[in-house]
Amino acid sequence: MRIKYETKRDKQKERDVAKRVADLWDVVARENPEFYPVDFCFTDDKNEVSGFGEIKVRTHEYGRYPTYIVSAHKVADAKSLANATGLDVILIVQWTCGTIAFLNFDHPPVRTTWGGRQDRSDEQDMEPVNHYDVEDFTIATKEPQENDAPI
Repeated sequence: MRIKYETKRDKQKERDVAKRVADLWDVVARENPEFYPVDFCFTDDKNEVSGFGEIKVRTHEYGRYPTYIVSAHKVADAKSLANATGLDVILIVQWTCGTIAFLNFDHPPVRTTWGGRQDRSDEQDMEPVNHYDVEDFTIATKEPQENDAPI
């Protein structure tokens, strides 16, 4: 069995981000089961799911790198979920500067490379990854304009 790197602290940070964007978008963040393809679904007050979100909390400031990378497998799972439900699945990222931004997983990547984490000496951390231009993300931490909410 593979080592689980995600800590309780990591999960709490994700919950905090999910709650923050849910409040911005006037929805409820509901944490999905552990092995679900994405971290959260968002519902209205009647439990009607309006969309899904994969939450990432980064350890560097927004804009430090020109692209954001995410596992191509994760993207495939997200697109499969979107196809199965007809709902949007979005990537929501918080950087250390506090910026929270999002991108719909249906957005095409600028490229796909072999990559991933190299700091843990875990060969399972290397895989095909999609690169998304950080300029294509929508900032969520500003006052949302009408229709800014993706879900």
